[in-house]
Amino acid sequence: MENRLLADAFEILKRTLKARGMTYAHVGQALDLSEVSVKRMFAQRDCKLSRLFDLCDLLELPPEEVLQRARRTQAGSVHLPLETEAALAADPSLFHFFILLREDFSVRDIAKIYGLNPLDIDHYGRRLAQLNLAEQLPEGKIRLTVPQPVKFRQFGPLHPHVRRISQNFLLDTIDKANEDDLAFTTMGRRMLPDTIRQVVKEMGEFQAHIANLARQDQMIASDKELVSFKWTAAMGALSYPDLLEIKSVKRPAALVS
Repeated sequence: MENRLLADAFEILKRTLKARGMTYAHVGQALDLSEVSVKRMFAQRDCKLSRLFDLCDLLELPPEEVLQRARRTQAGSVHLPLETEAALAADPSLFHFFILLREDFSVRDIAKIYGLNPLDIDHYGRRLAQLNLAEQLPEGKIRLTVPQPVKFRQFGPLHPHVRRISQNFLLDTIDKANEDDLAFTTMGRRMLPDTIRQVVKEMGEFQAHIANLARQDQMIASDKELVSFKWTAAMGALSYPDLLEIKSVKRPAALVS
């Protein structure tokens, strides 16, 4: 799993190395590692916390400050090329396979859940590799190579698929909202347009807060402990006539006296 908080911390360390004129060879010599191992560690942007602390000590950077700075780093979402979105939209199973890999499902788990055989896995792995989204590794493993997080175009080729997934999630949440780990609420009020804009802004800030909480969890927990979640919210001016239907009641023609 590529941990976003750890990945951002490595970006900070990488910039620090460059600013101080240090090479991977220098790091390897100081930490008793080969240059190849250091290159791999920075390429994968992942390591044990003890190794991260060793890097911080080498650069004379307080680890807590590096992590705090990493939490403040807002990695901008990237769009896939339009032709890549179109290719995924044309093959829903491939798109779903990509989503599960992005959510850190292992290939073994995906195969077990959907009853896929090695030929199926190889097929989807090759297709993702052809789209420059992943690389196939030994023992049937697949690793995504596209930068994270990925944002799909709002009205792009994948829009119908994303909308369907969100709608199904929302309907399922409404039906199960009495469970402890599910929440659904809705309300309608009349307010000024500038108040609506303020609420929308605060929703964006809350979304960033949730993302930060998730990144902290990913820093301290194992893959098996983490649970995928989805947060869906909508806020805006509402036109009831566009949503509600009232049929005309046909009455018999008035009798002519």
